[in-house]
Amino acid sequence: MVTRKAGGQKEADKEMQVIVDMREFMSSLPNVLHQKGMNIIPVTLEVGDYILSPMICVERKSIQDLFSSFASGRLYHQVEMMVRYYRMPVLLIEFSQDKSFSFQSTSEIGEDVTPHNIISKLSLLVLHFPRLRIVWSRSLHATAEIFASLKTNQDEPDEVKATRVGVPSEEGVVEDDVRAENYNTSAIEFLRRLPGVTDSNYRAIMDGCSSLAEVALLPVERLAELMGSQKSAKILRDFLDAKYPTLL
Repeated sequence: MVTRKAGGQKEADKEMQVIVDMREFMSSLPNVLHQKGMNIIPVTLEVGDYILSPMICVERKSIQDLFSSFASGRLYHQVEMMVRYYRMPVLLIEFSQDKSFSFQSTSEIGEDVTPHNIISKLSLLVLHFPRLRIVWSRSLHATAEIFASLKTNQDEPDEVKATRVGVPSEEGVVEDDVRAENYNTSAIEFLRRLPGVTDSNYRAIMDGCSSLAEVALLPVERLAELMGSQKSAKILRDFLDAKYPTLL
């Protein structure tokens, strides 16, 4: 490992650490990160492929992986888990260095976005998980530079905590769920009891709004984007707009 040592060395000059899921060692990225001077910590992760800090979790996808993950529905679950446990979930889409830096030619992307179009699927994913960040990389070496940039001013990740994320305890409780830190649990329970709000859409509403007061002010169009359903959005909007006598 390369460790910088110099007089008056600042804390920022310390060796960067990256926690890497063991399955990622089938690729060359861990080696490239090591060559860039990062300390690689191999572990088995339940959530994410790379942990850059206590806040940043990265799910890495090649183009082929991205397409197959969308087709199987696996990507939705992976992103959902990252959003649940990390404040800054990142989906890294890594292109091959010797291929075009695009999914498809411009002529293939029509004006009408269809559910089968990869751009459409990514857009819907971000709409459902507003905190998700999508990062594009041209190559393995570009990814290493991106990781270094993302780690700027971040604390180093904790190996023990990273391996515990998403793992049920003996009592069946999943540890390190950061939602309780990010959200008011009483407000969450109130939100989940509102008409039109379900187990499948309440997290997207939470991620898209900072308070119940903000939810109450959203137009039905924005609610539909967050909830993934025009019908559910109208049910909620009608309830919020109803006069008191109607509620009795």
